[in-house]
Amino acid sequence: MWTSFIGFMASGKSTLTRRLQTTTNRPAVFLDEVIVQEAGCSIADIFATAGEGSFRGRELAALSALDPERNLVLDAGGGIVQTPAAVELLRKRGVVIWLDASWDVIRARLKEDTAEERPLVKRLGWAGLEELFRDRRPRYAAAADFRLRTSDLDLEQLARVSMLRSLIWSRRRDGDGR
Repeated sequence: MWTSFIGFMASGKSTLTRRLQTTTNRPAVFLDEVIVQEAGCSIADIFATAGEGSFRGRELAALSALDPERNLVLDAGGGIVQTPAAVELLRKRGVVIWLDASWDVIRARLKEDTAEERPLVKRLGWAGLEELFRDRRPRYAAAADFRLRTSDLDLEQLARVSMLRSLIWSRRRDGDGR
């Protein structure tokens, strides 16, 4: 079973994925890293040379190639909800947890990053990025089995709640309502 994290960029997906990998001894997959390895170039380069549509196609292909039976923790990336087929795969293969941070928290975290790491920051600017943030929120809500407000909890609390949510989801899916 997969425990997949979705949410806007800088919401904490990578940090929490690493934490759960450590605490659960489950393998972690960072979908953006898989795409970079397969493409042989950065995400920024993919966006610049081939466009977002090409990136989303690569994203779906990389997700589809992951073993559906593997018990893993997945950082699905911030824009995975842009592709309905990708959301469907996530939901079929495990629990989907939306890491929801406020716009103020997201903006503060993004200011610490470089534009090379976040091509949409450079391309859209703050106003465009906030619009994208607001546009994606209903998509995250529709895709998620659970929502965690990352602004309300520290990393340890998020890890514990994520593990609990994953266990509850797994038992419900398997017909064990305990």
